[in-house]
Amino acid sequence: MAKSLASIDIGTNTFRLLISELNEDGQLRHRVMKREITRLGGGFTATGGLTEDSMARGIAALLAFSKLLREHKVEEVRAVATSVVRESPNGTDFVRRVKEKTGLDVEVIDGDEEALLALKGVLSCITVKTGDALVFDIGGGSTEYILSSHGNPVYSESLKLGVVHAAEAFLHSDPTKEEEIEKVSNHVVEILKPFLNNLVQNGLKKRLPQENKDVTLIGTAGTITTLAAMDQGLESYDPSRINNYILTHERVKRLFNTIFPLTLNERKRLHALEGGREDLIVAGTVIVLKTMEVFGFKELMVSDGGLLEGVLMDMVGSRR
Repeated sequence: MAKSLASIDIGTNTFRLLISELNEDGQLRHRVMKREITRLGGGFTATGGLTEDSMARGIAALLAFSKLLREHKVEEVRAVATSVVRESPNGTDFVRRVKEKTGLDVEVIDGDEEALLALKGVLSCITVKTGDALVFDIGGGSTEYILSSHGNPVYSESLKLGVVHAAEAFLHSDPTKEEEIEKVSNHVVEILKPFLNNLVQNGLKKRLPQENKDVTLIGTAGTITTLAAMDQGLESYDPSRINNYILTHERVKRLFNTIFPLTLNERKRLHALEGGREDLIVAGTVIVLKTMEVFGFKELMVSDGGLLEGVLMDMVGSRR
């Protein structure tokens, strides 16, 4: 008899819900996908933590998710929270409030587990022709980088590099000024360079394009899937058109040059740009460009899968 399972990804910018059916043959069939931009990390500070408004938005989204879980008679659910909750001094308070208001038990996972689960989800949605890959998952508060070989993690780091924090720290003008772009670009490079040095020191340079022309760069999460949708001029989001899509550095740069001079209102009218992402897409695209440049990639493969799918796959794996 089929069993109904669900995973919830409580991110810094976006909350996502995936309800699936586990058949008797062990196969998953996705039934419901729901996402809400809550901006949980909006206004976050290291001392103040999550704001009252952001926690209220997050709890409202989870209440809606809980209703869907009941409607679909979900028997097992795993909800995970990532960077902004684990770094926040009032993160445990948020988790407690979620339990009180929604009945959901939220598990705060560390960066290493987040990276490994994201890798599972990313690779489940694409066809990689080469054994070696560098996967990056851009979040609102952090970005996970995972080197993998034939689907197995080799090295990973969770970097404090997220679109919400970067946008709030450096991009204050409407439209964005060039000097702000320079500041956020320098910020991204300053964070990426030590990670690159760590790879070299751990003897992993051979898994990067400088010494391995067959390595694949794979990107996931809202910024990258949005760029893939915009590059194709999609009127509505279609995962089948996103998975395995190739974005070249030239195309990403062209999209960036189109987006950043626009006002927020002008960006809202762009096709395929999800509402609530208009003030984040610039910072996110800078992260994409600098990742490609620092590590020497001319193109990246896009995956619509990520942490959400990885959590669900892990739930299934633990049952076997």
